[in-house]
Amino acid sequence: MKRKKGQTPRFFENEKYEKFLGIESTEIVYNNRYHDEYYRYEPTSYSGLICAFDEMEHVVSKYDRLVDFGCGKGRVLFYVNQRFQCEVCGIEVDEELYETAMDNRSYFNTRFRGSAEKIELICGKAEEYEVRPEDTLFYFFNPFDISVFEKVIDQLQKSVADHPRRVFILMYYPKEEYRTCLKHRMFKLYRVVKLPAYEVDWDEKVVIYEYGEPPAVPWYESYHHEL
Repeated sequence: MKRKKGQTPRFFENEKYEKFLGIESTEIVYNNRYHDEYYRYEPTSYSGLICAFDEMEHVVSKYDRLVDFGCGKGRVLFYVNQRFQCEVCGIEVDEELYETAMDNRSYFNTRFRGSAEKIELICGKAEEYEVRPEDTLFYFFNPFDISVFEKVIDQLQKSVADHPRRVFILMYYPKEEYRTCLKHRMFKLYRVVKLPAYEVDWDEKVVIYEYGEPPAVPWYESYHHEL
């Protein structure tokens, strides 16, 4: 798969990064029209994504699968897929945002041929998503209230119990009730990534948690062995 098209923009060049990826994901959308427990769509800055995933560079591989809960227009999905060539999945409850993400996937695929097959988009509620054994990275930017978050974490922990592995949760601008939930459920703090605007706003950070242990044999190795 051909991954690069032009020079990667600098981390602070948001408009150039949009053009580089071939998507439109900048506008904030108040998308709680049908579900009061779901919050507005606001994209993570590219500087935030770059800083956060720089910290995950030695962990993430093409065999991982990232799930973005409340993916909106899909910025996180396209950035991670382009950077790591791994599979990504976005869950979005708002139908209009979902359609925009689908359009973005088509545009992205014209720039990075063959990428669409690794980008799954689901229109539905986050708490109804059944976590898969290959899901290892989970991204949240305060997409919904704590009651929904707890149900998602229930699904995640059940999946890890059924299919042992190490997973990571990345939370941008993390709500304290999210962090308290993870602490009570024995998630371990892995990293706190301070973003460029941290000195102005102490919430400008990505907090990363880990849960579970790496299996003795990675799932993709056992899968190929069975074949």
